[in-house]
Amino acid sequence: MSILARIKAIWGAQVHRALANVEDPRATLDYSLARLQAHMRQVNDSLVQVSAARRRLEAQRHTLTSTVARYDQQARTALQQGREDLARLALERKQAAQARVQELDTSIASLDEQLQALKTAQATLRTKIELFRSKKEELKAMYDSTRAQLRVQEALTGLSTDLADVGHAIQRAEERIAEMRVRAEAIEDLVFNGVLDDVLSVDKDVVDRELARLARSEAVEAELARLKDELRVSPDQNTPEAP
Repeated sequence: MSILARIKAIWGAQVHRALANVEDPRATLDYSLARLQAHMRQVNDSLVQVSAARRRLEAQRHTLTSTVARYDQQARTALQQGREDLARLALERKQAAQARVQELDTSIASLDEQLQALKTAQATLRTKIELFRSKKEELKAMYDSTRAQLRVQEALTGLSTDLADVGHAIQRAEERIAEMRVRAEAIEDLVFNGVLDDVLSVDKDVVDRELARLARSEAVEAELARLKDELRVSPDQNTPEAP
């Protein structure tokens, strides 16, 4: 073996021994659990935010529903007083409000799906954390027991902690810790793959808006004709009877 190769081997052995002495599998397990718990807090925060957004949309929908009924009554009153222009204006506003209610219904349904997905992820993550916590304590107990046993054997045989047996024990602990890390990263991917979309944005081009306007206008005319027919069939009850 050349001098350069021997120096490289000695340096690598020293670095490996230093890393093995510094790394504590118990601390690594505790850190992995802390990361999982942080992810759980993020999921809980997302649930609160999405739930609050849904309540706001539900309040807007309730207000618009009341507004639709008010516009309808305004149209009826205007026709009874012979103001067809005001009736048409009220019905146009009613159609616009109804279109907005439909948009809110779509947004609320999308938020409901997001809430369900978050609740499922929350339940899955909670189960994984409990399993990881139980496994972590088991590994830490086994590590402490193995380390204590190793120290006893070293004291009895006069072996040093720098021997190959210690390096092999640390290697086994690192392999177990690597498995825990893979599990933690898998849970992290499960939680954060479902990124919330901006469900409140409505992207319509000029043609869509014009078609929607024409549809509302046709609906206004149809409702105006219907109200006229109703008023002809059922005259105003407040009109005094002829003597």
